[in-house]
Amino acid sequence: MTNSQVIKMYDYHVWANKKIFAHLKQLPNEILNGKVKSVFSSISEVLTHLYATDITWLEVMKGSNFHTIIKKVEHRKFKASQASIVELEDMYDQLSTEYYDFFNIHKNSEHSITTEHPQHGVCEFTLVDLVHHVVNHGTYHRGNLTAMLHQQGERGVPTDYVFFLFK
Repeated sequence: MTNSQVIKMYDYHVWANKKIFAHLKQLPNEILNGKVKSVFSSISEVLTHLYATDITWLEVMKGSNFHTIIKKVEHRKFKASQASIVELEDMYDQLSTEYYDFFNIHKNSEHSITTEHPQHGVCEFTLVDLVHHVVNHGTYHRGNLTAMLHQQGERGVPTDYVFFLFK
């Protein structure tokens, strides 16, 4: 996979997140923190989790060790958990800028990245592997968000990859 294909895959992730935020900002505030019986107890928890996980994998791509990553993530995750929907969207935008800055520097999509996870041991990834994971993880949780919206009597927003291609 070429670097431009990796960026296109990440572009989809950013586009889908923006669609979610645009939709959520039109809904009553109580929907964001409304308690539901699901994988997470609220939509805001899913958004915070997704944000924190995206930070984690960017830091892995940068070669940071997990102890450093955990400190960085916990700080930013706490700020995200306290943020309004508009502030959280800004945090997502800033994070996507960090990803694009990284991609501009690291143009070899097959670049090898080795990391040691405290529970899972040492693993070697390529940039393609990690971007694919970030996007797939986001898609999974955007599906959770749609289900949670339906539980609260609201509609979801289509974020399938094919809709991104049609745009």
